[in-house]
Amino acid sequence: METFISTLFQRSSSLTILGIVHFAALLVFAGLSLIDHRMLMGVNVWLKPMKFAVSIGIYSWTMAWFLGYLPESNTKNTVTWIIILTMAIETACIALQAGRGILSHFNISTPLNGAIFTTMGIAIGVNTFAVGMVLRLFFQETAPLDPAYLWAIRAGLLIFIVASLQGYLMGGRLQHSVGAPDGTLGLPILNWSRSVGDLRVMHFIGLHAIQILPMFGFFLAQRLSSQTAVIAVAVLSVVYAAVCIAALIQALAGIPIIRL
Repeated sequence: METFISTLFQRSSSLTILGIVHFAALLVFAGLSLIDHRMLMGVNVWLKPMKFAVSIGIYSWTMAWFLGYLPESNTKNTVTWIIILTMAIETACIALQAGRGILSHFNISTPLNGAIFTTMGIAIGVNTFAVGMVLRLFFQETAPLDPAYLWAIRAGLLIFIVASLQGYLMGGRLQHSVGAPDGTLGLPILNWSRSVGDLRVMHFIGLHAIQILPMFGFFLAQRLSSQTAVIAVAVLSVVYAAVCIAALIQALAGIPIIRL
C-alpha cells in the first residue's frame, strides 16, 4: 500500500491529496453518523456524504493514475485543477445539506436549496467535460502502454462520461426512482430501491467503468497476445456498455435491480 501511495504521489500529488482528504472525510462523516441519528429518506443523514467521500476518493486516485501516463501539458494541469475544484464543491454541498438535515440532490424547495443543487449540477458538468479532455489526450498523445490496456482506459473513460451525463436524467426528473417517489426501502449501503426502478444503478455501474475495464485490460495484456487482448477488451467493453444500457432500461421500466 505504501508503494502504491508513493506511486500516486509521483503521478499527481494534487489528486492524491484530494483522495486522501476524501478518505479522511469518510471517517469524519462515519463518526458523525454515530452521534447524529437524524434520518432522511429512511437512512442516516450522513450516509450520502460517506458514499460520495468513498466514490470521490477512488475517482481522484484513478485520475491521478491515468494522468501519470500523459506528458506534462497545460491541458493536463487544467484538468487536474478542474477535478480538484469541482469535487471539492460537490463534497462541500453534500456535507452542508447533510448537516442541515435536508436533501442535497433534487432539492429545489427554497431558492437556497435550488442554488446548491444547481451548483452541484454545474460542477459535475464541468468535471465531465474535464474527463472528456483526458479521453481526448489518450487518443492524441502516445502513451507507453500496451494497446489492450490503452483501449481499456479509453473505453472506461467514454462509458464514465455517458454515465455522468445520465445523472442529468435524474436531475430533470428531480428524483432517481421510477414508479414511486424517492425514499422507498432500499438495499443495504447502496440504498437502491427494492420495489421500483432506480436510475442510480446504471449511474453507479457506468461511473466505475474507469476502474473495472482498465484493471481487466491490464490483466489481459499480461496474459494474452497483443491482438487477442485488444479483441478481448473490445468484447468486454461492449458487454459492459450493454449491462449499463440494460440497467437503464430496467430502471425506466420501473423494475428494481433486486426485489427483496
